[in-house]
Amino acid sequence: MTPPSNPPAALADNARNTRRQYRLGESSAARWRLLTDAAAILASDGARPKALSSVLAKALAFLSLEDGVLLETRDDGLHVCAAQGSVSPVGARIMPRYALAAATQHNQQAPVIGHGVSSALRISRDPQVGMEVLVPLHFDGKNCGVLGLLSAPPAPPPNPEDIATLQAAATLLAAAMAASRHTAARPVRPGLAEISEVLTPRELQVFALLPSGMTNAAMGEQLGIATGTVKVHVERILHKLALGDRTQAAVRAADYGFGA
Repeated sequence: MTPPSNPPAALADNARNTRRQYRLGESSAARWRLLTDAAAILASDGARPKALSSVLAKALAFLSLEDGVLLETRDDGLHVCAAQGSVSPVGARIMPRYALAAATQHNQQAPVIGHGVSSALRISRDPQVGMEVLVPLHFDGKNCGVLGLLSAPPAPPPNPEDIATLQAAATLLAAAMAASRHTAARPVRPGLAEISEVLTPRELQVFALLPSGMTNAAMGEQLGIATGTVKVHVERILHKLALGDRTQAAVRAADYGFGA
């Protein structure tokens, strides 16, 4: 009898590799959907309450979480401008303490992630949460709020690629919210949805910082990446957007509302 060409161990390995590739593909698609959907929503409606609520809901679905808030930084504290689940309602004011205070620091770029913590965002009798992800909203070198995503039961933390995607989505939110302070809910330019399809989440963050005139070293420090990595991202941005130099890229980014 002729032995099978693929022994059971090899078949099992092939099945595992297939499942792994499928999961990777699904994760990548989910990241692009979050960014392109967020850009399209903000392009259409700007920082209006319905748009902010829609983007919050998509961020929660991205991490498969149930509770979340979008906070705007004001002189008297953090104000809830979108909410979903057992959290403080829209219009509520929250004083930035502990983890929230850390997330609103001007030099805080990475999300503040806590496990098994008491969250100031919950309104239930038990403020304990399995996981809390606080994503700072930064625009033009300033903190303008926090995207807070919560899970009542324990949940796996987001991986580095998911974190970069959340930071890029936060950049889009921050741009829309900053623009609304100057004009009545001015929408993000529609073409930004197409740009978010072309650039990676990290490239989108670098693109948003170009109008500020920051050096590669300064951008790297703000984003928590190496200076050489920033340079590579800038070069890729120029190539993908068919731009001649860094100045053109900065002008294009400003045209989309970044650095305004």
